[in-house]
Amino acid sequence: MKSVICLCTILGCAFSDTPLNWDDIRSSDITVDPLDTAPVTPGARIIGGTEVARNSIPYQAALIINDANFCSGSLISREWVLTAAHCTSGASLVRVILGAHNIRRTETTQLAVTTSSIINHPQYSRATLSNDIALIRLPYAVPISNTIQVITLAPATSGTFAGSIARLSGWGKTSDSAPGVAATLRAVNVNVIANSLCQQTYGIWIHPSTVCTFGGGLVGGCHGDSGGPLTVNGVQIGVVSFVSSWGCQSGTPTAYSRVSSFRDWIKVNTGV
Repeated sequence: MKSVICLCTILGCAFSDTPLNWDDIRSSDITVDPLDTAPVTPGARIIGGTEVARNSIPYQAALIINDANFCSGSLISREWVLTAAHCTSGASLVRVILGAHNIRRTETTQLAVTTSSIINHPQYSRATLSNDIALIRLPYAVPISNTIQVITLAPATSGTFAGSIARLSGWGKTSDSAPGVAATLRAVNVNVIANSLCQQTYGIWIHPSTVCTFGGGLVGGCHGDSGGPLTVNGVQIGVVSFVSSWGCQSGTPTAYSRVSSFRDWIKVNTGV
């Protein structure tokens, strides 16, 4: 059974042309309390990342939900965006911005479309953070260009990726004290760790369908990165799910929904 909100036509979207007031936009995030025994390394910071070259991550999508909340996503086909269910649960309209670098400006490379077609995973649970994954259908097939491209998804037969170096990208806060999401797209390299190691920090919040990363040098996701892509060698293996309630700069892992665990569900709903 699908949790679907009907498709919004291009001309029928209530706020498709409404200018955004970035002072009113808040990130849609979930934090989890680590176990009391979890190690903490106080210090500094996407956290620890750097600004990427303009339009060098052409599959990255920015999501403005109900004209109030910010999340990220990834373009997985010309008509579909992948994100986290905690971002879109309860949403009525989503403005999807593709081809962006400075999200606070209107750039010539940007394509903004608004839709109400949202499929949240039917077993998503806010109580356990299981199945934190969602799909957004665009109102038409967007054109592919140098600045807007599709990301390849990890197949269902993928391994755990533990030990791999992955890339996390997004407009998330650059520090716990930052006033809001970053203006420009940033990225950072992180280490994929075994779920057994991640469970030492988060316990029962870690499921077989979770993948975790640890920066080692205080790098990882932060508020505003939710729903965004984690990639290994250009293949998306994760969707940002949650960070530690101790803060993005606490040195604790970032958790993601494992793409390979949801490939059948994605294919049934999108054909991808």
